Amino acid sequence: MLFCRLLPTVFLLLSASVLTPSLSAVAAEGAEIRQTAPPGQPAASLAPVQADAPPAGSHVDSGAFLTAVVATHKGDDLDAARAFRAAAAADPTNQDLLKQAFIRSVLAGDPEAVDLAHRNASLPGGQSIISSLVLGNDAAMRGDWTAASRFYQQAGADPMAHLIMPLLQAWCQQAQNHADDAIASLTHIQGSVLVPFYTLHAAMIAQTAGQTARAGDLFMQAAKLMPGYDLLLTRSLAAWLWSQGQQDKARALVRSLIQSDPVLGLAGAELQATISHYPVSSAQGGIARAYVLTAFLLRQQGRQQGRGTVRPGPTDHQFDEASRLMLGFALGLDPHLAEARLMLAEIQEDEGHQSAARETLLRVPQTDPLYPVVSFRLALVDGATGHQDEARAILTRLVKETPGQALAVRALGNTLSAQKDWKGAITAYNQAVALATASKTLDWSLLFLRAVAYHEAGDWPHAKADLQQGLKLAPDEPLLLNFLGYSMVERKENLGEAEALLRRAVELDPQDAAIRDSFGWVRVEQGDLAGGTALLEKAAEQTPEDPEVNYHLGEAYWRAGRKTEAVDQWNVALGLHPEPTDEALIRAALARAAAEGLHKPTQQDAPQAESGSAQSRGKHTP
Repeated sequence: MLFCRLLPTVFLLLSASVLTPSLSAVAAEGAEIRQTAPPGQPAASLAPVQADAPPAGSHVDSGAFLTAVVATHKGDDLDAARAFRAAAAADPTNQDLLKQAFIRSVLAGDPEAVDLAHRNASLPGGQSIISSLVLGNDAAMRGDWTAASRFYQQAGADPMAHLIMPLLQAWCQQAQNHADDAIASLTHIQGSVLVPFYTLHAAMIAQTAGQTARAGDLFMQAAKLMPGYDLLLTRSLAAWLWSQGQQDKARALVRSLIQSDPVLGLAGAELQATISHYPVSSAQGGIARAYVLTAFLLRQQGRQQGRGTVRPGPTDHQFDEASRLMLGFALGLDPHLAEARLMLAEIQEDEGHQSAARETLLRVPQTDPLYPVVSFRLALVDGATGHQDEARAILTRLVKETPGQALAVRALGNTLSAQKDWKGAITAYNQAVALATASKTLDWSLLFLRAVAYHEAGDWPHAKADLQQGLKLAPDEPLLLNFLGYSMVERKENLGEAEALLRRAVELDPQDAAIRDSFGWVRVEQGDLAGGTALLEKAAEQTPEDPEVNYHLGEAYWRAGRKTEAVDQWNVALGLHPEPTDEALIRAALARAAAEGLHKPTQQDAPQAESGSAQSRGKHTP
């Protein structure tokens, strides 16, 4: 019973919680930027235009248009781009269709985006910020840096583009052998939230131009300005230190980075192995990193706006779409850039496009030093979409290749739990607990997850011990209180203590239906039929399709003499596909009613073949 009851919570703990901190922060790990752009609507001009119906009065190819809309909603930008191009071909004067074909081509990294940008720019009013950036990137890739600078300048009116314009123009200057001018243009900027990043890019420009001593000074200056560890800065500075014969300092710097972030810790060996490699060594690579930074800033601003007061302006979706455009630009310049692909996959997952996220991650080469992080993310995507065998294989390999990393071991335990391999899960969680204990990072959620595995394996003493230890770490955690209290009720073990635990859980989370059901059930078990029934009725109103709650309410009715209503509740519960243990209790209750002539057995009452663990519980258990 307990497993189903805690399933939603367990899913979160098995997936999202292990991503703290967010993988998108790999792009700018130490950037605590409170304001990413001037007041206004910086994402609005960058966000793709949505297409939900053909423009009125047009002669659009409806089949192609519908294909494009469906592909857009599925997150398949390449198919959407092709379909929009087909629809635009049927109505060459329709600028909206051409714009959609262009935007989707940019998002998909389709080379057709360049031709579409030229076509858009040639139309009356068709010149846009996005087309200017596309054409600038194309010129940069062709080595025509004068043209690239000209196109970038045309995009400078947009608030967000204005923030990174100094970076784009500086790298154009560097590519034309004007490194001194480029560095001066970046280091003379004052008062901008991006000063730390301007300084970092100035350092990378100096290094790329062979100005090693100057680069070192600028790297050190950027390190003082950064409020934490930034991956790009750390790797760049470590490579510089290594080139100066300061290998111990370089290794210590990288070690501090990976110790500060458990996700990056997975790639610790790879980052140390490539410590002498500068992550940016060309103007094209520098511009790609500028776009990744822009995507990160847009993503952060969208989240900040979502947490703030609701006001007119871009939506979270528009910010994410604008971020995707920036990442599309970055990947057009550097198709294998891992940081860009990690952030893009995260956005795709948030939008519900897991298949697209998977494809995005699969394009990172195994030679990339961040490949272990990419593999970890891929395993989580596989696990969240039901591909548990694939997730298990990836995580098993990661655990072997990254010894001492609790994150991978914990994730493997989560995957084994999802497969109901409780013995394997316990083994993995034991290792994760040992590692977390040694590093003094043990938290209640890991003990909670191991308690679930013990509980489902039929080892209540160990499960109870983990829950009690978890409550010492987090005494006011409703999940722990509910799990421990309800499990004690199931076993009729010290019902007074169980009631106290569940009462506290209700006080802490009064809106949780599962907790209210647990509390109602313990009251019924102790003879308070009136109080317990009221709680169970409220829980059933909140979760009418929960077989366990319906079973409990039926039992309360039966004990109160409301036997017809009890039978009705049990019949409802049986039709809701309960877990095997719940199903056995419901059938036993109906057999009791049939023995008293209150229920006529039907084919539905016949015992079904059990599936899953015999120890499977309800939703009280994670």
